[in-house]
Amino acid sequence: MPYWVKRIILRSGELVTEHELGIDQAIAHTTPIVVGDVISVVCRGRTFPARVVWGDWPGRHKDRDQSAMIPLRVEEL
Repeated sequence: MPYWVKRIILRSGELVTEHELGIDQAIAHTTPIVVGDVISVVCRGRTFPARVVWGDWPGRHKDRDQSAMIPLRVEEL
């Protein structure tokens, strides 16, 4: 299932949008990612853990088309 990180809120409070994120950094094809999961994100030359705060909810991924792009919003931990 493809996921697209569209927004990252950094610890500084700054918001990074999909316009700054490279398409290769922001898309992942992986097992289901749900709100509350911690994922690894590459942003501004750094790799850091981030918690999913908006996106798919537990149990909902089963009802979706497996090729549908799921947008995610994450916060830096």
